[in-house]
Amino acid sequence: MPLEKEALVSKHREQLKMLAELSLRLKDVVNAGNVHKETLKIIQSRFHYYYISLWTVGADGTATLQAHEGAYANFLQPGFQLKGEGIIGHVIATGKSYLSNDISTDRNFTSLKLPVETKSALAVPIFDAEDKLAGVLNVEAAEANAFNEDDLNVMEGIGAQVTLSLSNAGLYNQVSEFNKQLQNLVEEKTQELRAAHQKILDQQKLLQKENRALKTIVNRSSGEREIIGQSAAVASLLSMVDKIAPTRVSVLIQGESGTGKELVAHRIHRMSDRVEKPFVTINCGALQESLLESELFGHEKGSFTGAVAQKIGLAETADGGTLFLDEIGEMSLSIQTKLLRFLQEGEMYRIGGKQPIRVDVRVLSATNRDLEQEVKGGRFREDLFYRLNTITLRMPPLRKRPEDVALLIRHFLDKSGFGSARQLTISARALEAMTKYAWPGNIRELQNTMEQLKVLAEGPEIKLEDLPFNIRMAQSASPNGSHASSGEALIPLTLDDLEKNHILQMLAYHHGNKTKTAKILGITIKTLYNKLHRYGMLDGDVVNNNNVQ
Repeated sequence: MPLEKEALVSKHREQLKMLAELSLRLKDVVNAGNVHKETLKIIQSRFHYYYISLWTVGADGTATLQAHEGAYANFLQPGFQLKGEGIIGHVIATGKSYLSNDISTDRNFTSLKLPVETKSALAVPIFDAEDKLAGVLNVEAAEANAFNEDDLNVMEGIGAQVTLSLSNAGLYNQVSEFNKQLQNLVEEKTQELRAAHQKILDQQKLLQKENRALKTIVNRSSGEREIIGQSAAVASLLSMVDKIAPTRVSVLIQGESGTGKELVAHRIHRMSDRVEKPFVTINCGALQESLLESELFGHEKGSFTGAVAQKIGLAETADGGTLFLDEIGEMSLSIQTKLLRFLQEGEMYRIGGKQPIRVDVRVLSATNRDLEQEVKGGRFREDLFYRLNTITLRMPPLRKRPEDVALLIRHFLDKSGFGSARQLTISARALEAMTKYAWPGNIRELQNTMEQLKVLAEGPEIKLEDLPFNIRMAQSASPNGSHASSGEALIPLTLDDLEKNHILQMLAYHHGNKTKTAKILGITIKTLYNKLHRYGMLDGDVVNNNNVQ
């Protein structure tokens, strides 16, 4: 008896170990087929039963073999089906466990016409999460009286564990299927978003292409403006321009403000093989450093506060054409460094961009500063200076080409839609005075003066008396003036008249802008208003300084 008790205790211990091992092994198994196989392997490794099998039950009560170990393994294959036969059929019919220790007299047992040596058998039901019969666990032994109630309880515990694992596997499969459907939905929506994004990009490229085409049209139109002049200085300049235009060299155009540097840049572009491509201008002195970098190189969406969309820079817009950097001397050292890298490498980065963008442009630049002195003063990079001025063109100021003044005047008088539709001529004395004037603002000042005269001249002919006061004064003060000796052109003025005329001239020059006028006069805006009030000039914004003597 002690030996029998010891054997029972040992068996009970093994059964508990098996349950513990089964629990550990099945906790991470999420496939129903693997649950079946793992369960049988663990049971068989512990007890070496004659035959053990696990069946699933269909809605019509048909049992389907899922996994088995032992005697029938060579005769039956997973997928074999039973309906209402033997112990399996009995458990399915009753939904209860069944134990038989003498199958020779058990009418519920059938050998399935297989060569068997089974003497004892037990079967337990397996239920799903909704407590519906889902399967049967069947164990057979070659000895009679091989099982007792404890064995039945253990197998029922195994059945409960299998139920839990199958439930978990089912939930996992449901979640996996849901995740798969969700992933498919996300992928579908992602594809839709990508397609929409690509459509936006295509539209953006189309708009950019149209924009470039429009810029090309505008630039061609503006590029048709000719450089007017027959002086030796202009002839020499145009000869050099015509030589370098067909090449790819960088050109630095130096000269005072208003001498026509941009016109020269247009001519170079128009006579090059890039004429069908964009001519893009950026004024480096008109923008703050951060804005200049964004305008020149562009930026990515979200690269800084306010960057709500991607911006294509002007350098990229000019791809294939000409990029004209006006007032290059005003560029900060930080931007100079980035511009130098762009010129050296032929590629650039948008602000916030990670990928380099290759751009093919010809760079023309202009400045009214002495860049050599700027380099010496540390305000301009020497290496960038030499990159920009492969060829340097120096624009002659208008005072050094007086023979061109008459041509320019006639050009501005003949220009349709310029200032006024009036057709005017100019008297010899007025033309002489304008030719002898130094024109510190160069052609831009002459153009502005002609616009003013077209509006304010009293008759069909521009006379000396119609000219702005400073031009008349220059004629009177000229030692070579034809009327200086006779005093005919010398107009007697008081100091108040002189100040009044000068204020009027500056107001006219700045198109009535009092803030700019005060600044150029070196007085406050309040002082200017006091003087205007004193001279009775606050009646209107249109200033005619030609009738004040």
